[in-house]
Amino acid sequence: MVLNSANVEIVSRSHRLCNGLQQNGSISAHTPCLPTVTATHVRMAFPYFKVMELSTFDFLRTPSGETALAVAMAFSPTEARFLQCFDKLRKRYPVDIAKAALETAILRQKAATKFKNAARMFFTKEALEQSSSEIVAQHRAARFRGMMRVADLCCGIGGDALALAKVATTLSAFELDPLRSRMAEANLIANGATNAKVIVADVMSDNLGEFDSVFCDPSRRSTGRRYLAVGDYQPNPLEVAKRFAGVPLLAFKLAPGIPRSELEAFDAEMEFVSLNGELKECVAWLRDGKTCLRRATVLPSGETFTAMQLPERPMSGPPLQYIYDPDPTVVRAELEANLCEKVFGQMLDERIALVTSDAAIDTPFAKRYEIVEVMPFHIRKLNEWLREHKVGRITLLNRGSRLEPDEVTRKLKLTGSEHRQIILTQIAEESFVIVAK
Repeated sequence: MVLNSANVEIVSRSHRLCNGLQQNGSISAHTPCLPTVTATHVRMAFPYFKVMELSTFDFLRTPSGETALAVAMAFSPTEARFLQCFDKLRKRYPVDIAKAALETAILRQKAATKFKNAARMFFTKEALEQSSSEIVAQHRAARFRGMMRVADLCCGIGGDALALAKVATTLSAFELDPLRSRMAEANLIANGATNAKVIVADVMSDNLGEFDSVFCDPSRRSTGRRYLAVGDYQPNPLEVAKRFAGVPLLAFKLAPGIPRSELEAFDAEMEFVSLNGELKECVAWLRDGKTCLRRATVLPSGETFTAMQLPERPMSGPPLQYIYDPDPTVVRAELEANLCEKVFGQMLDERIALVTSDAAIDTPFAKRYEIVEVMPFHIRKLNEWLREHKVGRITLLNRGSRLEPDEVTRKLKLTGSEHRQIILTQIAEESFVIVAK
């Protein structure tokens, strides 16, 4: 059988421990004879998702601009259909307005998975990619509930400010970029946040005022690159902490892949947060916000593992009846011991984040599979087993294995109607295959 996406699903991430994480009324403007606009023309003169001018954004907020947006959204545009939709819209609006309206419509559709009022909000492509979804932002904002004067530093387009405004008495949101600050203001208004104001300011040099709590989401990108090292953030969180030394509650949103060596630079609780099994962020809680050393939180359930100090490495042992594949928050927070305790299990290998147990326990902190077979990796023997058991579909998980998943799948011969999980891993430095269901 020829393998294709219908037969094989590959789920690959590093589960090696202690190495960190390895691995967004029209105005007439047409002339009697419009020039032909090609894909090359648009990309050269108006690259997709190039930041719009402030004057263009201001127009989109007028009644005429809202009409242009409504027309653009009615096209249900996508990036693949951008030129087709653009050619229609530019017959009614100036080129910059048509382009900005279409881009906004596309971004609003993408943002619908993060914001319930996305159809009324404004975004830049980069800001949307960096923004937290509402459920993540609301989870984080809960710790600010009841605070009188909250500051949101580097607020971007206001995604986190929306959640903070719901729990704070007053919210001051600061953003250096004029366009993003105007978008944040518009988004707060669109969501009915009357207790918040947005201010264009440099959070490291301007006088911002006095606050009893501060949240900061520093930029982790520059010229298209994403940064994990805290020293590359703008502004540097450690410098922000010094500037706001007298603030009782201080929190930073950090990259979830922050190097382990840098976690110790903060005297903070490090909370790793996932949503539906996908690692989303790391939050450093300082001062009054610190309640433990490490925390792993899984959403939407909101359940959490905590540790006041890093636990000792759990014992390892041979495969038992079940294998538990930990949520990435557990791995990043180094709380595999918590999972072992919860499922009455042990590590399969002290260097690999897989837990094995004879107990079948449901937990949001891991996916549980029943072990069917464990064998040293040998492609011929694996194919023989799969053929004998009529396995025609697999989900392949790479958990700390040195094997290349694509190469393995190319050599598999699948026939039959059965489906199994194939886990590639290491046990005592040897390559093993775990077949599970």
